[in-house]
Amino acid sequence: MSIPSDFKADWDFFNSRSKIEGMTPAELLRDLIEEYLEEFEAERAQAEEEMDDLAPIRDKVPKKVKVKKPVKPKKKSFLARKATITKKRDEPEEEALTIQDTPKFRLLELARSMDSGMGINPDKLYEAAEKEGISRPRLQVNKMVRRGILYVHLGRVHVT
Repeated sequence: MSIPSDFKADWDFFNSRSKIEGMTPAELLRDLIEEYLEEFEAERAQAEEEMDDLAPIRDKVPKKVKVKKPVKPKKKSFLARKATITKKRDEPEEEALTIQDTPKFRLLELARSMDSGMGINPDKLYEAAEKEGISRPRLQVNKMVRRGILYVHLGRVHVT
């Protein structure tokens, strides 16, 4: 066993005491530990007796009551929920719109009928579309120009 140099004097004193008592250092160390544990046992027993004397006082102190919170019910998953479908009986069913009924298609047909090969004046096309009841003719023309259905050349609208 290596002993630090700071405790060398104490260790030499411990060795000399073990020689005086006629024991090895290990035996002396074991005896010292046993004496310490016996004293500790006596102190512990005395403390337990004092605690037993205090037991009636300790038992009179009300204990804290833990309040349990109610457990929240589990949320149902989206798939577990049942869908309810309601149909209104008062409204008549609307007819399905066909492509010929859309404002874009109606404006395209109007532009084809007005085009004589030289293009159409945009203002005249807008006026004719409004007379036909086509909603937002400028928007419809802009959409068709972006998609390449109509093109504008020299201030006139042409059908591709």
